[in-house]
Amino acid sequence: MKYYYHPASPNCRKVSALIEMLGVDAKYEFVDLFKGKQAQPKFLAVNRNGMVPVLVDGGRTVVESNCILIYLAEKTGSELWSEDAKLEILQWMFWEQSHFMYATGMLFFQKLLKPMMGKEPDEARVEESVAKFRRHAKALDQHLEGRDWLVGDAMTLADLAVAANLTFAAACEFPLDEFPNIERWYSTIEELEAWKATHPALAG
Repeated sequence: MKYYYHPASPNCRKVSALIEMLGVDAKYEFVDLFKGKQAQPKFLAVNRNGMVPVLVDGGRTVVESNCILIYLAEKTGSELWSEDAKLEILQWMFWEQSHFMYATGMLFFQKLLKPMMGKEPDEARVEESVAKFRRHAKALDQHLEGRDWLVGDAMTLADLAVAANLTFAAACEFPLDEFPNIERWYSTIEELEAWKATHPALAG
């Protein structure tokens, strides 16, 4: 099994953490996004979308981070993809990709990546993204009131999918202190050995 990734990608982090948690035997293949390796023919032959993560398992190629999570969980029979809670897990995974990721991703780009490229953040876009983050974080925080995990009484793929978006919360100054339930929930995930093992250097 070959796994194409970049350690600074939150979408890759969720997959990397799951690989660690499940003890999956995967060969890590680094794709240097900062040098544009994802746009070169060699990688495009693996994923024509030119994006990581990608998992190649024998003759099967799996793309899209949340799809890879489900594939690995099903392949290993993991309880993180609970038979009784699949619909609820999927709801959060769709929510993460459709809403939460856009707010956190734009803050990541504006406040961390642009300065690395010698460019100034667009303050209007930062302000817009912070507002979006607050709106979506409020819904997440309310859901986590009285809960340890997003779905049921144990961690699921939903927690990994959503938590990955907070990888750069400190470095990008997400207003997490306004959302105590998210802070409590995320601090639990941060204590997982698999989460610590996949902590990117850029996150500080």
